[in-house]
Amino acid sequence: MISQKGKIDIVIPARNKQNIRPELLQVIKNEPRAGRLIITEEKPLSVARKNACLRAETEWVAMFDDDMIIPPEWFDLVVEHVGGNVGAISTVADSIDRDFRAYQTVVNQVFPLESMDTVPHINNILIRRKLMESYNPPRLFLSEDWFMKRHVEKAGYVWKTIGRIGVINTGSEKSAVGVGIAYNRFGHYSVYQLTRRFVARLFLSPFAMVLTRRLKTLRNLWHKDVEFFAGWLKETFR
Repeated sequence: MISQKGKIDIVIPARNKQNIRPELLQVIKNEPRAGRLIITEEKPLSVARKNACLRAETEWVAMFDDDMIIPPEWFDLVVEHVGGNVGAISTVADSIDRDFRAYQTVVNQVFPLESMDTVPHINNILIRRKLMESYNPPRLFLSEDWFMKRHVEKAGYVWKTIGRIGVINTGSEKSAVGVGIAYNRFGHYSVYQLTRRFVARLFLSPFAMVLTRRLKTLRNLWHKDVEFFAGWLKETFR
């Protein structure tokens, strides 16, 4: 367990230090548990996460993408879940994109986002430092979250995701084509998960459009899904 006074070193992988969200840095500055702040511009992202975490000196390390906004109580709410065989704790982050955020809201009414087995939510995470010592991800920018989750679980620990606590992802969405290629290449989705994604986007996106009251919402969501499957098929027939 992390004691009330126990320190937690913090890692932020950044493309450019100047681009780190000031709201994120402010919360860290005011956090009593915050230990050393380790900012890395190393590339690729998968390797940067590992190497930066290994520079930490605390048992648990908090890691945030540079485009995240977290609430002041992030550490209090996440640390509550430390214990037993939990190896990492992440939280569901709301997208700043209004269309995808509406889609998240619709999906959450059908199936809690924190229970989804296809989104590790690595962009805001508390993880045991020792697990990074034997972590050897491929050198990539897309889908590295899946490799980390599988590593934690293969080591005998639980990857725990908790629901919305006010975290916001302000970053622009990654290339859906590139994501589709990566997910196929590395076998991240089973046939069932792939089918579930397609059906969910097809039938739940119209409800997101109702929330935003914009026809553009439906077009954007379906367009992204088409791009994802285009990438998936491109890799299949490569």
